[in-house]
Amino acid sequence: MKIVAFTHDIFPGGGAERVTIDIAKYLLENYSGYKFYVFTPNLAEDLYTEEIKQYITAVQVSRDHDERNREIEGFIKEYGISLIIQVVKPLKHIKDIRNRTGCKVILANHGEPFWERYTVIRHRQNALFYKPLWKVFWKRYFVDKGHARKAVIKRVKRHYYNCDVYTVLCEDYRNEVCEGFGISPQQSKIVAIENSERIVADVNYDKEKIIMFCGRLENTSKRLDRLLRIWGKVQHKLPDYRLLIVGDGKYRGEMEQQIAREKLERVDMVGRQSNVDQFYRKASIVCLTSQTEGWGLCLTEGQAHGCIPVAFGCTSGVKDIISPSGINGFIVTPFDEDEYADTLLHIASMSEEERSAIRHSAVAKRAKYSPDIIMQKWANLIESMFNTKQ
Repeated sequence: MKIVAFTHDIFPGGGAERVTIDIAKYLLENYSGYKFYVFTPNLAEDLYTEEIKQYITAVQVSRDHDERNREIEGFIKEYGISLIIQVVKPLKHIKDIRNRTGCKVILANHGEPFWERYTVIRHRQNALFYKPLWKVFWKRYFVDKGHARKAVIKRVKRHYYNCDVYTVLCEDYRNEVCEGFGISPQQSKIVAIENSERIVADVNYDKEKIIMFCGRLENTSKRLDRLLRIWGKVQHKLPDYRLLIVGDGKYRGEMEQQIAREKLERVDMVGRQSNVDQFYRKASIVCLTSQTEGWGLCLTEGQAHGCIPVAFGCTSGVKDIISPSGINGFIVTPFDEDEYADTLLHIASMSEEERSAIRHSAVAKRAKYSPDIIMQKWANLIESMFNTKQ
């Protein structure tokens, strides 16, 4: 029996969790002898459906990092787990766990390379002691001179050497990590595997005048505050359109306050939904205004449903999904909110034939990330881990 475990901060939930489910489902349906676990301190029981339970056994573990490590090490021994895939965040003592159990380790980075630098910068910026010095010293030191990035590279490099394989979301990311580490791509243990996107059998091209966002409601990486400001610039010029926000999060209250403060009209917040397809089917445009985005699954989901994606070109992953801009969607200069607003107005002013051409092209681009193609890459990698001796 080939027993594999994933670690997630929350399960199920967002895009990375969806990829885990897809991997388990694909291997169980196409290979023999597999069993899958997910270890998570935050089990979303309302989303942990009977269908998911067919593929994955979710085990809730402690929120305390040290206790969590002890529990997971015990489960590795008890269940006979041979491979653990850490999704996004590595376990605190994975090196010791790996040495004591002999379990192989994959670290799956679902963000852009060295995304943790934004956390470092934010913590410095929000620290009460540093606030008076931020503009004159800390911003210059941590942001402009790149010291936050350098500190994160040093940390991530340690994580890299504590795993057997390190996965990233595209070849450009692989090159960025190798450059940051100062290693040769040919000598690295970095594997590029994009996130898959399901095929929509009956794409609806008869769209309503809806501009849609789907994701976590937060103002750190997703920066939904930007989309609300952009909507404020175009709402009176697009009186037939409405802004639809699908998702939830701890910043929802701030979003609602911003909507009221800026007198935004025709904004529908529908919360977290178990079935988002119903919204993609109707939406004309799908938007991201993120500060950082490893692989915007809402962009590929939108493409699969014939929506026109619009996003800041903040990372190689975003540009890979949409490029070439104007054909499969639109890439906007980071973080020019006026240009973003003009792009929405431009799409709205296009003829239906022009919009239809982009929709069909976006659907065709999605085929590059077909589950059969992407899941086979994961299957090859996981199979190789079991076929390689320690």
